[in-house]
Amino acid sequence: MNTCIAVALGGALGSLLRYGLDYLIRSIPARFPFGTLTVNMLGCLLIGFLWGYFGRMAISHEFRLFLFTGFLGGLTTFSTF
Repeated sequence: MNTCIAVALGGALGSLLRYGLDYLIRSIPARFPFGTLTVNMLGCLLIGFLWGYFGRMAISHEFRLFLFTGFLGGLTTFSTF
């Protein structure tokens, strides 16, 4: 049950951050969805960096699920259209 809560909480926070960043970036008029591109690139960069950083540390399984599956997964895949 703790793993489900960790993923749900992380996903909610990551999705809210994606929506907020996309909302800020959309204030710049453009025909291309720069907000979507920006949050996807940021999320992928963070996943790679943090996976390497935390890969050598002894952190809990729930925290990994919260951070990678929930938060960063929600940041990179939540639809904002």
